[in-house]
Amino acid sequence: MSGQSYPHKPDGQRTHHLQTEPIPFSVASPQQLAQFSAATAGGYYPKPQTLPASFTSGSNSQTTSASQQVKPTTTPTPTPTPTTKPMSEFAASAYQAAAEGRSGLQPLPPQLVDLTTFKGFKFVTLDGLQLETREVYDLISGTFKWEMCESQDDRCMKFVRDECANKRVFLIASGSLGRNVVPQIHNLPQIYAIYIYCADVPHNLKWSQQYPKVRVVCNDDDQFLLPQLAVDVAQANIDWGDALLKDGKRDKAKEKYTKALENLEKYAKTPDPIMVNQVKSKLEQCK
Repeated sequence: MSGQSYPHKPDGQRTHHLQTEPIPFSVASPQQLAQFSAATAGGYYPKPQTLPASFTSGSNSQTTSASQQVKPTTTPTPTPTPTTKPMSEFAASAYQAAAEGRSGLQPLPPQLVDLTTFKGFKFVTLDGLQLETREVYDLISGTFKWEMCESQDDRCMKFVRDECANKRVFLIASGSLGRNVVPQIHNLPQIYAIYIYCADVPHNLKWSQQYPKVRVVCNDDDQFLLPQLAVDVAQANIDWGDALLKDGKRDKAKEKYTKALENLEKYAKTPDPIMVNQVKSKLEQCK
């Protein structure tokens, strides 16, 4: 993206944070990743270390020679167990994916679509899209009609509130603009996914962690933002397709599943293979 907050892409390795990127399984097992995912939700606390029985104090300790005697130690007072906090949607889905041994970029959990009120998707950006990647944004979203709210916080929030009811909104923002806008619209039901494209990843990661709809915080859209956007748009199309299929509209459902598969195979880079197979299975149902 461009505009006053457009970050300079540095040479060398770029810092990033993908809310859904698992620990590589060559490093961590699914069980270890499950613990990590739960920890990110504030609901996991490591169990305290317990002392071996031979080192605990007691009245029945046997008397030995001075050179062999083991001095009793005081058993530490157990630390009160903190109250477990509920997982966010992201942590719950990441935990489940880890438990199932799934790899690759993960989508948001499936969400039912009510065809009687649903009005489709809307793509909104608080900055201009970069010329060199604009075509990819359009191909992933399926439309070139993005709402361009370049650096206009109030207009962006008003547009989302007033014009996007019963839609699924995908919002891209810079770090500075996102800090103002995200807290004010995050909990709106039409907000589906948010992407932060910025120069200072560590700083913006701190405030964004409390907002589970923030999917990516990065300074390289081609490497990190676009693949996650592709996965999220794919999941949204799958949800839409499921509703159409349930309603008996096989041809329209096939269009949504086909778009989902295209996003996963062409633009996601590292999609979850289970997700890919599920879409292919749904396409078979449309024949």
